[in-house]
Amino acid sequence: MVNANNPSHYKIIILGVFIGLFGIYVKQFVYHSMLVDMIGWAITIIGAAIAISGVMRVLKD
Repeated sequence: MVNANNPSHYKIIILGVFIGLFGIYVKQFVYHSMLVDMIGWAITIIGAAIAISGVMRVLKD
């Protein structure tokens, strides 16, 4: 059984946070258009989903 202190769980969480922050960066600092905003939202949601899945892996173990 894998324990909750496994570093791979936390690497997934950090990766998700960085992806989410990149999505926020795209939405805030790149030229504002509907397409760029939608791409930024999509990246942010993907990053949040990755981070949440990492948290769920920690809670499961």
